[in-house]
Amino acid sequence: MHAFRLNHKIRRPSQQAFSIILLLGTATTLLLNACGQSRSAPDIFALPVTYMVGKKPAALKARDMNNDGFPDILVCNSASNTVNFFEALGDGTFKQSFTMNTGREPVALETGDFNGDRIQDIAISNYGDGNLSIVLGQKDGVFKLKTNVKVGRLPIAVAAGDFNNDEKLDLAVTLRFDKLVILLGKGDGNFKLAESYKAPGTPAYMTVGDFNSDKNLDIAIAFNAVRVNFIRIFYGNGDGTLKNPVRIEGGGQSSFIAQHDVNQDGKIDLISSSTMKDVIKVFLGDARGAFTRAQDAAAEKGPEYIVAGDFTGDRIPDLVVANRRDASVSVLEGRGDGTFIFPHFNYPVGANPRAMTGADFNDDGLTDLAILLYDRQRLEILLRKFGSSSPQLES
Repeated sequence: MHAFRLNHKIRRPSQQAFSIILLLGTATTLLLNACGQSRSAPDIFALPVTYMVGKKPAALKARDMNNDGFPDILVCNSASNTVNFFEALGDGTFKQSFTMNTGREPVALETGDFNGDRIQDIAISNYGDGNLSIVLGQKDGVFKLKTNVKVGRLPIAVAAGDFNNDEKLDLAVTLRFDKLVILLGKGDGNFKLAESYKAPGTPAYMTVGDFNSDKNLDIAIAFNAVRVNFIRIFYGNGDGTLKNPVRIEGGGQSSFIAQHDVNQDGKIDLISSSTMKDVIKVFLGDARGAFTRAQDAAAEKGPEYIVAGDFTGDRIPDLVVANRRDASVSVLEGRGDGTFIFPHFNYPVGANPRAMTGADFNDDGLTDLAILLYDRQRLEILLRKFGSSSPQLES
């Protein structure tokens, strides 16, 4: 096994580790106008703090990797063949990153306790190698490469879940052109290739949940081929196999999909984004496996990653969207019925924001944002300003 050791000495990041971006005065006004702002944006976020990452950062996760109660951040860098680990200090700042080498072109990652030791592990999708790297977390701050698992050509996304109800985490992997692959976990950090399913239409991101209330995990997948105008749901049988997928119209050329109860009826809904067609789609669920045809929510240029939750303090779910071609994030204020108020609020960030996730980084009960700036090789942290607390968010 290869070992990756973390430095556990607590220290504040150096000036080289982060920089404060001041967005004040006329510059801020111009950026807001460029984003099409027509309502005064509430003062939701503090000034962003940035940290350097590797080349072409493609994905990130916010998870407590060392069991200290604070969410840390993992970033995979597709052109550097590395993963950055940012250990949280609990006040919204992070230690200087520790870098791990990966396979070729890591484009996605997932975390979970794959070997039953109650410490988070990492699964890294290596696009160029056609495999997953399974990296096990250790009590002493060491990450160890357990194994590489061959999954097939061009793996895109990876998600964890117990698909056969044996209380051991399994993995689902989408392959670039037309496949979904299930890996069943053995409970010791090893996985065996199980079933492979046809998923034509260029599968992209996916989200895992029990969408039909049968206590078996299902998989909803976004597809981003040019002429695609649907999402698909693979309903689980509970034994590690999946039923033939159900196609739901809407969500044309989608890049990302998330889940949240956006209309507050106690049932999971789905939200997808189309980066090329500049639209957000909302699918309302009935908890029996049926979803409404997609409803449009207004978007800016190049919407991709979505974080759902209460960002305006009214206890109604909102959507925060990272806009790749607009150098902004948008807050779509929810009405509580699955629709969203227009115009929405826009906040400028660095150029070409890609992956985004939400977590409480400074332990104040509010959900903050972590965003990757693809061209500038930076991780940007936007802390929420104090107000009413928000619920746990889906990321």
